[in-house]
Amino acid sequence: MNTILVVGIETVAGANLAAKFAEKHAVVGLSNGRSVEIDGCETHVCHAADGSAAADWLHELMPGRVVYCGPEARSCWDADAADLLSEQSTTAAGNWAAAAEEAGCRFTMISSDGVFTGPWIFHDEESLAVCRTPEAEHIRNSERRVAQAAADALIVRTNVFGWSPEGDRGWMEGLLSGIESRQGLNCDCIRHASPLLATDLADILDRAHEEGIAGLYHIAGAERISPLQFAQRLADQFDLPWLTIRSEQSLTELPEGFGAGETSLQTKKVRKALCVAMPMLTESLSRLRAQQLNGYRDRISSDATRPASKVA
Repeated sequence: MNTILVVGIETVAGANLAAKFAEKHAVVGLSNGRSVEIDGCETHVCHAADGSAAADWLHELMPGRVVYCGPEARSCWDADAADLLSEQSTTAAGNWAAAAEEAGCRFTMISSDGVFTGPWIFHDEESLAVCRTPEAEHIRNSERRVAQAAADALIVRTNVFGWSPEGDRGWMEGLLSGIESRQGLNCDCIRHASPLLATDLADILDRAHEEGIAGLYHIAGAERISPLQFAQRLADQFDLPWLTIRSEQSLTELPEGFGAGETSLQTKKVRKALCVAMPMLTESLSRLRAQQLNGYRDRISSDATRPASKVA
């Protein structure tokens, strides 16, 4: 059985991909700077992202595939995502891709729909409606570095949500907590994306890896939705009260800022390549609720969420 190495298990994408892959594969997870535990996975902390460190990990672990979930893998709806995108993150992505190519490992990079903005909707892989912010440019630079370093790399743009190893500090958990406590939520009704449950992404990636596809693909949910609509749908799925704080507004000028505009993704290319359908949001939210009830959520934890006895 070929081992999958998931780099970046401190992210929502990385933690959930590792947990889901572990149901069928041998999985090793690396977290950046702090410990994360995932049931069924061997996990380690990686304190450096230079080329020699990446090469050393690959030499030690000898995985068949690397799935890289760096800062680019964070949802652009996550308020903390922008601060983590830099020239350093671009260099790290390139280092891991180059090390994987040298070691003979297949490489997958999880990237972001945050490279786009409006006015058009459902951007395809060649869309020219790109976001000009420094954060979006860092993501595009990371994609270019990976493509240059690893000829057969699979680069996936998406916008994932799911349970965070940071527990209540995750952006979706914070949204749920605010809804449950009836806080005034000032959710954006202008920006739109096509969010996808992280474990649904894992299932589609598993198929993509089996088929051996490479290059740039969009993998996203089937529905275009705003954060306000997402919060309302989330509240309905979890049987929570909803207090409308911000009403719908008319768009009079193009929004500015990273992830502030239209980032929804067209998925025709991957649907044709794999003969798969992208899930509707209702399906994904139903699975998210089931994960809270069936123990899946408890399979993922970090230093910040682990019980003291377990940390000790």
